[in-house]
Order: sequence, then structure tokens, then C-alpha cells
Amino acid sequence: MDAQRIAVTVVSGFLGAGKTTLLNRMVRRAQGSRLAVIVNDFGELNIDAAIVSEVTDAVYSLQNGCICCTVQEDLLAQLGSLAQLEPRLERIVIECSGVSDPQRIVQTLAYPQLRSQMQLDMVITVVDATRHLQLEGEYARLARAQVAAADLLLLNKTDLVDEQQLQALREALGQRTRVHESVQSQLPDALWLDTELELEPRTLKPLTRVSDDDHGEMFSSWLWQSDAALDVEGLRGWLQALPSDVFRVKGLVVLAQGNKAHWLQHVGTRSQFLPATDEAQARVTRLVFIARRGFDGWDALGQGLDACKVVRP
Repeated sequence: MDAQRIAVTVVSGFLGAGKTTLLNRMVRRAQGSRLAVIVNDFGELNIDAAIVSEVTDAVYSLQNGCICCTVQEDLLAQLGSLAQLEPRLERIVIECSGVSDPQRIVQTLAYPQLRSQMQLDMVITVVDATRHLQLEGEYARLARAQVAAADLLLLNKTDLVDEQQLQALREALGQRTRVHESVQSQLPDALWLDTELELEPRTLKPLTRVSDDDHGEMFSSWLWQSDAALDVEGLRGWLQALPSDVFRVKGLVVLAQGNKAHWLQHVGTRSQFLPATDEAQARVTRLVFIARRGFDGWDALGQGLDACKVVRP
């Protein structure tokens, strides 16, 4: 790496693969260094940025769009501003939304106003071992593009599949020099903090124009809010019954049990509730849903959530 330029690490992966978990780990491990994080979320709220901000104050949000399409110019502006910070940053980590093709972010770094100040360190793509081979059509093509752009594949959630499934996934991913298998997005420091690692050189060419394609159009999103507390067991059961067209649910939820706010992350049939910090405690539940394009079941989902509300005496 050129010591005169800021190292940029790009974190990519399909919806729910484990990118935010990885990002939190990276931020904690890099404490003491001058690091900034750019988080892009698809939907009306940048939930990922809110979660990461509990770990570091140096979070910059690119919201409500695909980082490689509709908010690409915002990314350019944000990177330009970060390059001017004093004392100078040592590293910038960009978390792409799950609907983004990281190759376009890589090409953005080749713009003349950036390439003299920043240098791409690596692209890490997180792959969900439980879902990658189940994706079909345009969603599978997007996931393959994310894999193809990677310098390092983090094959995540390997504890949730058997050896036969894992081997099938290894074969589908093809022969790659750098694959690390993980549980809960654990990544050894040496695989991303070691600036002496030998990676295949990239030829960065700036895009001649911003593509008209918008990956966000492949998906639909919905925001549900309520100031009522929710019953945790009722909510868990409701999440288990979500239609397969819903890829992702995440947000801040106030649970009736203890009247405390928790971060909810739901993918497939698995849900995780993590206590929010005191600063994030709120009296309003805010959940973002991401589904296939054209999904029209939002009213039914709202009715199901209403049934989980706990009426206070």
C-alpha cells in the first residue's frame, strides 16, 4: 500500500449475509487507528449505520438507495470530504447495501479526484452459506457479481449447513485463491489489516457515465413503525411464518418483556435480538422490510405485526 494514500476496504454481500456483523468486528479491532466507515442501506432508514454508530462515532450514512446507482454521486462527495480530514485518515471501510454491485464502487475510486488520495485495499464479499445457492434469476446474478468482484470471500454461517452443502457451495464458488470460512463473520486481523498481503493487482478504470441500471428496482422496501411494545414470542412466531419473498427484516424493536429496545436482524427463518445501548433506547419500533420486486403483501404483514402488540392496562 502507498503510505501517502488512504486505504479503502469495500465490504459487499447479498442481503442478510452478515456484513454489519463483520463491520462491527472490523471497527472494534481497528480501534486506535484513524478509521471512518461509510454505510449504505437500502430502505427508508439506515439501520446498519445506527447499529455501527453504537461502536464508533466515525459513521457516515448513504441512505435510501443503491450505493452503486442512485447514490453514487453522494459517495463521491463523501469520499472527497473524508480525504480532507485532519489528522489524515488511515483507512475507510465502505459497507455496500445488499442490493449493490461492488465493482461499481471499485471503479468510482478510479475517478481523478480520488485516485491520488485513496487506494483500494481489498473487496471483501460475505457469502451466506445457507442461502447463496437458493437464489434464482436476477438475484442469483447479483450475488454472483458480488462474488466476482471480491479479493476475499468470507463464507459465513458455515455452522448452519452440513459438510455436503458446504462442499456444493465451495464448488459453485469455483477456484479462488482467498476464501475464509467463518461463523458470525469472524475474520482474522491478518486477512484485512496486513498491508503486505499479496493481492492480484487491479486495473481501475473510471466509469464514463453512471449506469442507468438501478439494482434497487429489483427490490421493494417498506417501513413499519409503532409506539406500542411487541410481545417477543408472538413476534418470533410471526417472523418464522414470513413469506419467502421477504429477504430481510431489520430495525429497532421495543419488546414488552422488560420494555427495552433491541436490534432485530431477521434472515430466512432465523431471528436475532440484540440489546440496544441506552442511547438507542426508544419508545418507537421501526422495522425495515426488503422483498422481491412487486411484492404486494405489505398490508398483511402490517396486520400480523399489529397482532403482536401488547395493550397496556
